[in-house]
Amino acid sequence: MTRSKQAGMDFSVGTLNFLANVGIILPYLLILARFQQTQSTTYLIALVAFYVSRAASIFYTKRLHLRASTYLILSLTLGAAGSLIFAFTAHLGWLIIGSFLWGYSAATIWPYFLTVKLHLTNLTNFKMKRIYWLIFAGLGVIAAIDIVTKFNYTLTFALLGLLYLVALPGGMLLQNVTRGLYDDLPWQIKPFRQGWRWGLSLVFFAVMAVLTTLRKATVHLPTWLTLTIIGIALIILIVELRFDWHVLPQYKLRLLSRGFLVSLVLLFNSFFAYFYLGKNGMYVVFAIYLLGLETGYPLYHRLGRGNDFRSRDLSLIGVVVGQVLLLIPWIGSYLLGMLLITLYVGYDNPTINATLYGLETVDSDSAMVHKYRFSTYGGLLCQLGIFGLLVALSAAAHRPLLAFFNPQTTGHFALYFYGLSCPLVVISLLLTLGNIWVRPRN
Repeated sequence: MTRSKQAGMDFSVGTLNFLANVGIILPYLLILARFQQTQSTTYLIALVAFYVSRAASIFYTKRLHLRASTYLILSLTLGAAGSLIFAFTAHLGWLIIGSFLWGYSAATIWPYFLTVKLHLTNLTNFKMKRIYWLIFAGLGVIAAIDIVTKFNYTLTFALLGLLYLVALPGGMLLQNVTRGLYDDLPWQIKPFRQGWRWGLSLVFFAVMAVLTTLRKATVHLPTWLTLTIIGIALIILIVELRFDWHVLPQYKLRLLSRGFLVSLVLLFNSFFAYFYLGKNGMYVVFAIYLLGLETGYPLYHRLGRGNDFRSRDLSLIGVVVGQVLLLIPWIGSYLLGMLLITLYVGYDNPTINATLYGLETVDSDSAMVHKYRFSTYGGLLCQLGIFGLLVALSAAAHRPLLAFFNPQTTGHFALYFYGLSCPLVVISLLLTLGNIWVRPRN
């Protein structure tokens, strides 16, 4: 391979690495930004469609019985199609199609990329190219031009679509490198035959669409009806969990707890932080999350002196202390508690990846999908808890539901702290304690 071709392939693989890391959240943020800029009902519907597609796709992605490397290429292709649709049209029908395609890509690109990356770690010395900051800088410049010229992020959508296409050769290279792996892998999965479970899933994700809409726009529904909808969704979630509990039973509670914690930090506290830190609260929470995610593993690994069990025990002590600190209504304990929780997530993420990938009870081509599916269960459980508590609290205090998602004053801190934050933290703490109880002892 010539030097120019090698440079092009390196850039392609680096772009794939970048998209895999930001692909789950960046499309959502861009569609949300366009909705906030235009206040168009069309983009609200597209945003809800994307959110539901992203939540649903991780549960059903393996039903086509393809290899992880093939799914990765599919994710890139659909991501390109979805982003380019948003770049070139504002027609509602096309935007809904684009949202569904992009939602699938956002849900699946990271777990399949991670699966292929883990395969490569075991098979070759292949290294992923890291060019995050170069691509981030390019996207930032294009987004700034979009804002100044009032193009409604059209250029950013177009550039992102091109990046998905640029990453395709890298995806094909990874597929070729891992091709021999599948000769001995039992990667086939039984098809999803229970029609009644398909029906339950449709009802559940329709409910999530309604709840997402309530978070973005003023929709007047009776309190009893909203709580009934949430209750139905919770029952469906429990039924689905019951039927999937046989997969990785020893690690399922750990994954549920992780998903709940991530939603508690990124979804709930991105809004609740306003009552501690004002309008910059959301950015502080994101910064703490990124800090914990990047430093959690090396910190606890060093504190545990290289002993995995000691490091994990220390991380569990840290997350319990962090959750207890969130129950104290003081900004200092809040910031320290958030940091300890995110440090635990940062430590747990790579360790659970390595653990699940090496299990003999599940094939390595499906391990990461199982992980993200059940982390999503935990995240959805947190969301239902947020909405259930918030709807009841808003009705009791005679406050609009959107007042929490668009706060203008910190005067209602006590209402949201004791009525919303504390119950959610207690639920999270119970999941963590359950995880500690069932964890492997050796």
